[in-house]
Amino acid sequence: MAFPDDYKERIVVINERLMQSFEAMDSVNLRAAMAHYPAAGGKRLRPLLATMTCEAFGGNPDSAIPFGVALELIHNFTLVHDDVMDEDDTRRGMKTVHHEFGVPEAILAGDAMFARAFEIVLDSDIDAPCIVKLVEILARSVRLLADGQQMDLDFEDRDVVSPEEYLEMIERKTAVLYSAAAQGGSIVGGASETQQEALFEYGRLIGLGFQIWDDVLDLRSTQEAFGKPVLNDIRNGKKTLIVVHAIDAMKPPQKDEFMAVLGKKDATEEELKKARDLLEDVGSVDYASRIASEFVAKAKDELLAVKDDGHREILASFADFMLARQS
Repeated sequence: MAFPDDYKERIVVINERLMQSFEAMDSVNLRAAMAHYPAAGGKRLRPLLATMTCEAFGGNPDSAIPFGVALELIHNFTLVHDDVMDEDDTRRGMKTVHHEFGVPEAILAGDAMFARAFEIVLDSDIDAPCIVKLVEILARSVRLLADGQQMDLDFEDRDVVSPEEYLEMIERKTAVLYSAAAQGGSIVGGASETQQEALFEYGRLIGLGFQIWDDVLDLRSTQEAFGKPVLNDIRNGKKTLIVVHAIDAMKPPQKDEFMAVLGKKDATEEELKKARDLLEDVGSVDYASRIASEFVAKAKDELLAVKDDGHREILASFADFMLARQS
């Protein structure tokens, strides 16, 4: 099978199981709030990765779908709560959950998705020792996600953030669910401890590459291609790797000009584009693109733990897709 075209049917199944997970809720309103983002579609990269790593070690990919759905619920739970914290009105062209249903309903929807994620894993038709490991991974992932979100919020109020701090933040806020997917799927598939560790590292590295590439797309893509407003990282004062590099590399007056726009909520489109051009001129966007590529290359090195050539190539294609996507 080739990625991603030959996995369309599997994604359909994942979507069906994801939407079915909301049927446990008695409240019609709460069920609708929980399903608001998932119903709009998505690539389902995290649950798909869990099934792919399971299959790579000889397991039945269907056995990893419950864990994959749980990860997708955790992902959407964080999106709902992040939007409340950021007071965003739209996400990918649609109303945010709290804007559509109200803040109390959004908080409850996030809480309910969090709970359903653990219920689904505990109801999985796999061995009890595996379930214990998967629950441990889920709990650890949520804890690290919270840490990462707090770091991201803290960075907005700081003038200087180091590259190491940024990478630690995105490892917790973004990469953690990719490492969880790759490791958890390998556990369900029967991988050895050494193989599980290698797949964890593979997922961590592609997750880092994914987020850095997302930062690049925010500057170089269009709203139509990206699926959400571009240049938002500048408007929101995000200390991305691009910005961190630029702040260190820029000299006055360019640095002063850029800093005057970074985090300016009412910045005009012209101001945002000028700030973007300053980032390009100093080479910071190219720098971040190169770092993202290096992470993906290192991730593919970890696939030596996969003995089957075909599955190794598929997972390598999955890694490459992290930097080939435009949304």
